[in-house]
Amino acid sequence: MFTYPTWVGFDLDGTLVSTAEDIAYALNTTLNHYYLPDIELALVKTWIGNGTTKLTERALDFHNNTNIDRAEATRLLETIYDDCVTRSSSLFSNAKATLQSLHQQRIKLALVTNKNTSHTHKLLEHLEIKAMFDTIVCADTLKKKKPDPLPLYISVNNMNCEVQDGFYVGDSINDVTTARNAGCKVVTVDYGYNHGNPISQSEPDAIISDLSEVLALFN
Repeated sequence: MFTYPTWVGFDLDGTLVSTAEDIAYALNTTLNHYYLPDIELALVKTWIGNGTTKLTERALDFHNNTNIDRAEATRLLETIYDDCVTRSSSLFSNAKATLQSLHQQRIKLALVTNKNTSHTHKLLEHLEIKAMFDTIVCADTLKKKKPDPLPLYISVNNMNCEVQDGFYVGDSINDVTTARNAGCKVVTVDYGYNHGNPISQSEPDAIISDLSEVLALFN
């Protein structure tokens, strides 16, 4: 059982929102531009969570390509993704209801993601959950991103809370490491994009199968 939190933080991709299909579409459209073949969705899912630069690098490494300008390919990927970010992405089960319940209990909510600001805000607005968050920190908000603890520190500070008085909810070892580095508890979902590995190997404080289970941790 967790103590009653003053804040709860959330990851986005693979935690609150199913985004893999749109990310894979943007990635494969980028690869096709360079006459490279598609990569299967199942493999793309294992690459999600470290930002677009790393995603591009993994795809080009997979094709053993060292000729394409990776910065240029990343920019193209981001442009394509900006046009399809809401194409088929959807909230996971009980995501919105859980956020609403936490908000109604006057628990402050943070979104800390390695997704770029433009993509994040467009997606949150489309899914009608942006207004529920007290603070949003994205990959390009600061000079550092997860698993560095700075984004989580800044989020908690923005909400006038103490880091030890809340917990972070994510789907990968990246999120577990972020929370550990920051000094707070961490909860993980078991359906996310953890690079193809069982999330139990990351040893979070709790593992849930549905976001509604967040409420049972302290109520």
